[in-house]
Amino acid sequence: MHFRTSRTALLRVLTAVSGAAQRSATMPILQNVLVELKGQAVRLTATDTEVEIRSIGEVTEGREDGSITVPAKKLMDIVRALPDANDLTFKVDKEKVVITSGRGRYTFATLPATEFPTTPKIGDVVKIEASGKELRRLMNRVSIAMASGDVRAYLNGMLLEVRGNRLRCVASDGHRMAIAEMTLAKPAATEYTGIIPRKGVGEIIGVLPEDDTVVTVEAATNHVRVVVNGTTVCSRLIAGTFPNYEAVVPSVYPGDLVVETSVLREAVRRAALLANSKFHGIRLSLKGDTVRLLASHESQGDAYEEVVVKTDLADIEFGVNYQYLQAALEAIDGDDARIQLRDATTSLLLTGAGDNSVRHIVMPLRI
Repeated sequence: MHFRTSRTALLRVLTAVSGAAQRSATMPILQNVLVELKGQAVRLTATDTEVEIRSIGEVTEGREDGSITVPAKKLMDIVRALPDANDLTFKVDKEKVVITSGRGRYTFATLPATEFPTTPKIGDVVKIEASGKELRRLMNRVSIAMASGDVRAYLNGMLLEVRGNRLRCVASDGHRMAIAEMTLAKPAATEYTGIIPRKGVGEIIGVLPEDDTVVTVEAATNHVRVVVNGTTVCSRLIAGTFPNYEAVVPSVYPGDLVVETSVLREAVRRAALLANSKFHGIRLSLKGDTVRLLASHESQGDAYEEVVVKTDLADIEFGVNYQYLQAALEAIDGDDARIQLRDATTSLLLTGAGDNSVRHIVMPLRI
């Protein structure tokens, strides 16, 4: 195999796939990236057997088709360190890969392409198309609520649900939940639900564009695949059934309070500096049109903040984990946040004041 390409072109596809390669693995091949040349296109693939990422780039000159695997991290380090304007040549020489650029020459150990895991066959799929920007927004807003290392495997990921022309993402760690939805231009042929693991979620978000480029989502029984701009992410799904999340969200609240999001977020941030270091709890006390934030540290002192709100709620006092409240406020779109609750013992519902496409539910905390 032998080709010439720009440093920028190779770095783009390397960046797209490198997250899937394992840094340390019992199978050395999983630390490598598969490089395949066919004509004027080079395709790179990396996998940890749970998530596979492929990306295609153009070469300036393809001289000899072929395939080989190279250590992903070292290849990335070298290509990233090369000058921006440089072209480079990539050549297989016996059992080595030699990259030359300018006056530099770099030699890599290789493993045969035949040892690299094959791309999973995912079977029949539910195919949808969506705005990359909007899907990225939804997944970012929801991913903060995913569990990590929970014995309930179905919480260590994100539920992807498609019904007609509605796509919904849901995540929960048992203490909070995030729900976000978007409308599809074209309804899906059939309904679909699947749970994408944490790593798969992160890699999908990483390749989604920040503009309205259309992305294709192909969802199957055991895998989900996202295709955009020559890059494909294929993630294995978590086996199991996601909890009935709709039952967690009360359908009716007695009232709400509306507050400037940035003002409350900053007040929470300051109060949290003197909050209990073990339970991360602060107390919110609503009286009239003012919310008082109170925090107390067992050895370092107390904090008190006041924030003006608009509300039709009766006076109430409740505790909450400030980390969860801060994260929810960060994820809300718009200048104002809307907080709904029934009493001090039931969950809080946070949305944007004029947009409920993203909802965060936070359980109260006894303080």
